[in-house]
Amino acid sequence: MFEFIYHLYETFNLAGLPDPHKETLHLVDILSGGALRALDGRSLQELTTKNINLDELVAQRQQGVPLEYILQQTVFMGRPFTCTPDALIPRAETELLVRTVLQHAAQLETKSPTIVDVGTGSGNIAVSLALELPHSRVLALDISPEAVSQAQKHVEQYDLQDRLTVHCGDLFAPLHSMGLENQVDVVVCNPPYIPSGSLGKMAAEIVEHEPLIALDAGPYGINIFRRLVQDALAFLPPDGLLAFEFGAGQEVLVERLLQKSGGYKQMQLVPDHTGAPRVALAQKAVPAPNLTR
Repeated sequence: MFEFIYHLYETFNLAGLPDPHKETLHLVDILSGGALRALDGRSLQELTTKNINLDELVAQRQQGVPLEYILQQTVFMGRPFTCTPDALIPRAETELLVRTVLQHAAQLETKSPTIVDVGTGSGNIAVSLALELPHSRVLALDISPEAVSQAQKHVEQYDLQDRLTVHCGDLFAPLHSMGLENQVDVVVCNPPYIPSGSLGKMAAEIVEHEPLIALDAGPYGINIFRRLVQDALAFLPPDGLLAFEFGAGQEVLVERLLQKSGGYKQMQLVPDHTGAPRVALAQKAVPAPNLTR
């Protein structure tokens, strides 16, 4: 096992990759199905039998191709997911969003919640929630037909066809003919939140390989936030939950958007492991009674 890991490190180091330690750990983590992160005692000996062309892998990494796209797989919430350029790479930091929803879903009055995942991408959030909440009904939405196709494959991979459906359309558009107004207990979203002007400052392996539609959020990085916060109100019942991820330093803008909408209460910003706010959570407010006669 150690010889294999050392061989990976030496190969990445000799190839001149910027951070051979990180490359080695990242590769082992993906190939082990997250066992390295979970520290669950699983043996990594089987990695030596993986069918990997290391020379080809290194050549593609030198060109900036993300490791997840080279391997066509990644790990999210401890589960394997297929990874292609048709959808954004599921990242570990987004697990905070899933854990936040799970924690608060347990406090809902219903034990069979209806959940809508807006901008589902590969479906990693929707699948994870459906698996963790076995009595839930989940609808996954995305504007990209290619992403919808990838998400559907994950639905079938985890045998969730009876509880998780995938629909193609812009934001909440697929729901308009389903009669789900005031019927969705949780709306969850990992939206694009990178300001257009900041895309050029991002790592080349992100902007040159991942779908820009899943990254670019307009001049201030809040184009989707505005629509999400406002449009979710039509589908959430009173006390229904809205949860979404946002970028570093965007907490003030997010808080103002939620407050200005006038439709939410008990708003909170959930910090990540560094203490930085990264997930917004809010409940739909109960409408004030109409006292006019």
